This record gives sequence, C-alpha cells and structure tokens, in this order.
Amino acid sequence: MDGSERHLKLTVQYDGTEFHGWQRQLELRTAQGLLEEACSQLFGRSVEVAGASRTDRGVHAEGQVASLACVHPVPTDRVGRALNGLLSSDLQIVHVEPVGADFHARFSAFGKLYRYVVDCREVARVFRRRYAYHHPRRLDVDAMAKASECFVGEHDFAAFQCATDQQPSTTVRYIDAVSVDTHDDFVEVNVWGRSFLYKMVRTMVGTLLEVGRGAWAPERVAAALETVDRRAAGPTAPPEGLCLVRVFYAEEEMASARAAWEAQNVR
Repeated sequence: MDGSERHLKLTVQYDGTEFHGWQRQLELRTAQGLLEEACSQLFGRSVEVAGASRTDRGVHAEGQVASLACVHPVPTDRVGRALNGLLSSDLQIVHVEPVGADFHARFSAFGKLYRYVVDCREVARVFRRRYAYHHPRRLDVDAMAKASECFVGEHDFAAFQCATDQQPSTTVRYIDAVSVDTHDDFVEVNVWGRSFLYKMVRTMVGTLLEVGRGAWAPERVAAALETVDRRAAGPTAPPEGLCLVRVFYAEEEMASARAAWEAQNVR
C-alpha cells in the first residue's frame, strides 16, 4: 500500500473509570488524547481524531466511533492491532475500516444508543461496581417504564441539560425509544436518540430513579419536561452506570438494531 492519504473509521471501546472523559484536555488523561498520541506515534506525524460522542468523565463506551485522516503504508487491516499495542488496556480498537473523505464520526452520525445499568442488590456486585450504579433497594420498573414514555419524540430537553460552557444552538432533541428492563437484579435503561445534550441521559435516568423509588409519580416527569427548567428535573445519575453502546450512521441501521434488540427483550 502506498503512502497516499487515507480516511479511517475506528470503533473504540474503553473503561471510562480512569479517564477524564473523551475530549482532549491539557495534562489530563482522556480517551481522545491517548488515541491521538498512539495514532501520531504510529503514523509518524500529528493526527487529530474526531469522536462521535464526547462522553463524560467516568462514562464507558462499547461502541464509540472515531474518524481520522492519515498518510502511512500500514494496511488498514493491521492498523487496529498496531494501535492496540501502543494503547493502554482500558482503551482498545475493536474495528477499523476505510471511509470516504466526507465521513465524520460525529457529524455523519444518525443516532446513538446509550445504556445505564443500576445494581439493585443489597451488596454491590464486586466485578460490576465499575460499570453499574449501586442502588441497594428495589425499584418500581413498571412505573419507570411508564414515565419514560414521555421522553419519546421531539421535545425541548432544557430541563435535562446540565450547565456547560458550550451551549448548544437548540435544546430540542428527538428520542426514538426508551426502555426500562430488569436482568437478574440489575435494571437497565436503554435510550435510543438522534443526539443528546450535556449529561442529558444521566439526568433522564436520575429522574426515572426518583419514580422508581416512589418519590415521584410518573406524571411528574412529563411536567418537568414541559418546564424547560433544570431545577424541575431529578438529580443527575452517577457516571459509572452509563455506557455508549453503539453509534448508527443510517436510519435503517438504527431501526434494524432496535427491532432485533426488542425481539430479544420482550417484557
């Protein structure tokens, strides 16, 4: 392979526990920062990597997507292995594929799937404690599921956005589906959406947890959404329970994945 410019799409997994989020930050350990260092070392020149989602500090990813341009003779099917040899064990490349010059990990994305996991056992599962929020009481999953229905569709989610220096042009977002399910004393909240505000999913989950605890009636969630006032929504759930599961680049891809998931998780 020659040394002409190539554009690559990387699927990345990381345990977010020891990262200060995805986005590059001076003197702080971030997923983007480490990935750019490894790419720059492999390709012999400075490389900028774009990510599909700017996951927060402590949030995990099974299917983060990154895109980059590089000039290097390393065959595409060897790039992942070469990068993994330079990366730490809590951040690894799972797939690499060539893409067109117009592909961008963030701006080309159609939608994303986030999953939040709550451990409801009295004693936390030691080997899941980094990946689930421990809530040692039973939750009313049916009430949470009922409340979650109000999030579906297009709404102004200003009440579910945390303060940030990078204010979006609009706080209106479209959520395709939200599911609340139980699996062996774990409660899983899956959120399928087009795009998300800062800490929006964690605030949605924190609000649903208020319903699950019995502190809120399900109808109160809809009322909080209509206020567009952050003070009306529930607390922001801790980061360790949240994971970016997958990024979709076509409506059909997302619909197919949703249908397959729903077929396997009929309540």
